[in-house]
Amino acid sequence: MKKIIFSVVCALMVIALYPRVFSFVYRWVPAKWWTERVAYGQVRDIYNPRNQDYKSIQKFLYEGRGRALARMGDMQKRQRNFCIIGQTEDETPQHGKVAVNCKEDDKENCLLVYASYNKAYPQGLKRLVDYVSKSDFKGHILYRIGGWPNAEEGDLTLAHVPYAFKPCFFREARRLGYKRVLWLDASILPVVSLNRIFDDIALKGYFAMGNGQVVGTFMNDQAAAGLGVSMEECSKIPSCSAGLFGVDFSNEKAAHVISLWYQAARHPDAFFSARSDQSALSVILYQQGMQQWAPSGVLVEAHQPLAEGTLFQIDRGFVQYAK
Repeated sequence: MKKIIFSVVCALMVIALYPRVFSFVYRWVPAKWWTERVAYGQVRDIYNPRNQDYKSIQKFLYEGRGRALARMGDMQKRQRNFCIIGQTEDETPQHGKVAVNCKEDDKENCLLVYASYNKAYPQGLKRLVDYVSKSDFKGHILYRIGGWPNAEEGDLTLAHVPYAFKPCFFREARRLGYKRVLWLDASILPVVSLNRIFDDIALKGYFAMGNGQVVGTFMNDQAAAGLGVSMEECSKIPSCSAGLFGVDFSNEKAAHVISLWYQAARHPDAFFSARSDQSALSVILYQQGMQQWAPSGVLVEAHQPLAEGTLFQIDRGFVQYAK
């Protein structure tokens, strides 16, 4: 009997250590029992994932990560339902590049836009790309619908981390050789020339916008510790928006912020708070002494009138309902 038990234990250990080899076994195991090692270990080539690999990871996103997501407060349900691949044959990962008023090999300015296959976010992305493509912006647009940025460097292993696609997409842009990079959420539209924003990035090394809150409002003990701060400190650290943020990679300090943001996403706790990417970025900018932020008033809701100094509009209703 002892030999049988020993043999079973050994077999289970081998299956756990080599999930890709024994992926057929895990098809019968509830994804809520998977670890990250199991979820990503089933991918044939983590640097070149197939649609079936994304479907396997999507199963883990839907059913796994229970304890970590419980720390996300009002964002828990949204993260549980986050879609890197859709439900239909047409909803597969898409990506592309649009050169606007510049040459194909221009690497000066780059706009990043990502949309998951949730609600009307793909429509929001297409609206933003189309709008900027017809503007006076001079640079490239890199966009992705579903999938994961920078898989070529193994960043797909962060798909379980809330909003980690943002620092990963910045890493992809840097790997591709872009100098200045601006992130805009799919719900946002610029109301001034993006060239003006990129000029500001070139001048200061980065562009950030405050949101009038403090980090502590959405923080928890584990995430704070992962970022190297206390909850008491978080109650005094101003919060920025992660929905519009840009850096100049030729500025060493600004480039380092992206590296630190990515490292935070790699930490097991740092991104698991109610405002994961936003809080992590806010703390990092605070720690680096980079707080020359645009005021929150430069971003207005779509139904509000434009005022002097307005730079962007946000239309949450459009990406929720495409209205």
